[in-house]
Amino acid sequence: MYILSQSIVLKFIYFFITTQLYFIQKSHGNQIKYCTPSSCGGVRNISYPFKLNTDPKRCGHPKYVLSCENNTTSIYLNSHKYLVHEINYTQNTIRLAIPNVTIIESCSFPKYPLSDYRFYPYYFSMQKSVPISFMSCPYSVNGSKLLEITSHCADKKLYGVNGSRAYIMFGTDLNQVKDMCKIDLMVITSLPLKIEENVSFSTMHKALLYGFEVSWALASTENCVYNIIHGHPICGKIQSIMTMHLLLGKLVKN
Repeated sequence: MYILSQSIVLKFIYFFITTQLYFIQKSHGNQIKYCTPSSCGGVRNISYPFKLNTDPKRCGHPKYVLSCENNTTSIYLNSHKYLVHEINYTQNTIRLAIPNVTIIESCSFPKYPLSDYRFYPYYFSMQKSVPISFMSCPYSVNGSKLLEITSHCADKKLYGVNGSRAYIMFGTDLNQVKDMCKIDLMVITSLPLKIEENVSFSTMHKALLYGFEVSWALASTENCVYNIIHGHPICGKIQSIMTMHLLLGKLVKN
C-alpha cells in the first residue's frame, strides 16, 4: 500500500485552498448583496440578506430565503409557515404573522404556541413584545386583562375541553389565571398595546393580524459571494480561510 507523505498531503491541501481563493477573489466583484431587489405582494424591496426562492442562486444569503405564494410573501421556520408583512432594513427586523389568522374571520386563532417559536437565524425580544395567552376555565371568571371569547365565537372550535369557558389574557400578570384555569396556548404581538386597560375583541384581532417582530444579525464576515466553480453562494469567514492559506504556505515552504 502506498502511503502519502505528510508534505505531499500539505501541498495538496495548499493547492486546493489556493484554487478556491482564486475563484472566490475572482467572484468577489459579483457580490450577491448587489442583486436587483425583488417584490412579492405588499412586500417591496426584498434585498440582501433576503431573497425569494425564485431569485437567481447568486442572490441573497441562503439562510434568509422567502417564498412568494399567491402573491403573498411567506417564510418557513421550524416547519411552520409565517406570513411576512414587513422588512425593516434600518432596524434589522422582519414582521411575521401566523397565516390562519385572517382579516375576514375575527374568530380565527393561532394554531401553534410560543413554545414552537424557534426562529433561528432570527431572534425576538420579549421587551418589545406583548404575550397573548388563550386560557380555558371550568367556570366564568372576571379579570381586568381578560377577554371572554366563548360567546363571541360560540360556533367555533375553541381551546380547552367541552363545557369550559375560553378567555384571552394580555400580558404576563399571572394573578389573572384563576384556580382550575389552564393556559392552552401563548403567542406574542409587537402591536403596541396598553395592557393595563381593558382590551376589546377587535383590538385583540388586530394584534394577532399585526403579528410580531424578530431580528436578524448578520456579521460582516458572513457576506456571501457567488462561487463560479460550484455554481452556488459561499458564505462565511473568508478571512479565516485566507489565514489558513498563509499558515499552510509557510509549512509547505519549510
